[in-house]
Amino acid sequence: MGDYLNGLLLCLEYVFSVCILNDYKVPMQNNILIEEILTNAKGIHDYIIQMRRDFHTYPETGFQEIRTSRVIREELKRLGLQVQAEIAKTGVVGILPVDNASSTVAFRADMDALPIMEENDLEFKSQNEGIAHACGHDANMAMLLGAAKLMVQLKDKLKRQVKFIFQPCEEQHPGGAKLMVEHGVLNNVDEIYGLHIEPNISSGIFGLRAGATMAATDRVVITIIGKGGHASTPHLCVDPIVIAAEVILAIQTIVSRKVNPLSPCVVSLCQISGGTTFNVIPDKVKIIGTVRTLSKELRYRMPILIEDTIKGITSVNNASYQFEYLKGHPLLNNPQPQLDFIQNKIIELFGSKSVERIDPKMGGEDFSYYLEKIGGAYVFLGSGNLEKGTNLPLHSSRFLLDEDVLYMGTALFTYIACNP
Repeated sequence: MGDYLNGLLLCLEYVFSVCILNDYKVPMQNNILIEEILTNAKGIHDYIIQMRRDFHTYPETGFQEIRTSRVIREELKRLGLQVQAEIAKTGVVGILPVDNASSTVAFRADMDALPIMEENDLEFKSQNEGIAHACGHDANMAMLLGAAKLMVQLKDKLKRQVKFIFQPCEEQHPGGAKLMVEHGVLNNVDEIYGLHIEPNISSGIFGLRAGATMAATDRVVITIIGKGGHASTPHLCVDPIVIAAEVILAIQTIVSRKVNPLSPCVVSLCQISGGTTFNVIPDKVKIIGTVRTLSKELRYRMPILIEDTIKGITSVNNASYQFEYLKGHPLLNNPQPQLDFIQNKIIELFGSKSVERIDPKMGGEDFSYYLEKIGGAYVFLGSGNLEKGTNLPLHSSRFLLDEDVLYMGTALFTYIACNP
């Protein structure tokens, strides 16, 4: 009977511990700090929105963020931070020293806009023709500037020294993150965290994933070389257009027939060019596309599989080819310890319903370069609200975001810096 009771008690103890883990409670000593952070973050919400709208009005593309960089630099100096400028051309780093800091944490926001004509009718609509903040980087910068302002206000609560990294050119290859790392922005940094607005997630919900979270983004350039001639005598030519069509269709079968269906992979051939008129078979056709993978092993295999396909088809058709496989951003991998840490901080601030597990994304993000060097995490803040019309996808010419959630990113960055 005693053994039975002891076993029952152990089972009850286990069940109780599981329930506690699944209903994470805020440590009592943090309640006052959380209330102070949230109150002050909401108190500067107008400032965050003001900065976001300023950036939105004057968007600049990658490595051209001259005005954006100047505004950020002036704001950081006004707040009393140490400022380093012109890193990777237009990048800016602000440093907030903290006495007796246990470590140094970095936060990153990307600065560049997209070459898109904005179609929204806003008071703060883009004034730079053909350029728009259609990916939410204006909000990313504003949340981080808000965090700098809030951390200065609450400096006596900080446990870590802080680096605020404002990075140019996330949208292009090669991106600004690689250059920022090469310029030493991670020197003496222990962890780094990034946050991005996401309209496919409901407003106020954070999207998180451990492990492979965003894809490696590579480019393929294929040139099919045939033998041109008159369109009336195709039998005397080697038609690269027909061969290119065969290559395109065959490459699409790589994912469906040569890649494990449990290994995500995308091959999209998005551009084809060849020929100059209706009655001349050209000598060459160029095909350009992208390959997205979520594992290092598959990323290594894909250029081999693609080139083998091209080689087989061109050799059968007495044609030749040129093949380039250009590596882009590596896959973004969120380490489990840091992902668990930021998840707990989000729950402590906003409650257990504020977190949502997300699927991997086949889009790319050059924050991956930072995570190749040090621990950290990259998460998403939902801004999708159907009633407000903020649920259109990123990179849409009509992209809008829910400004009511921006204080949450500022609060999260600040709370992270308050925890050793």
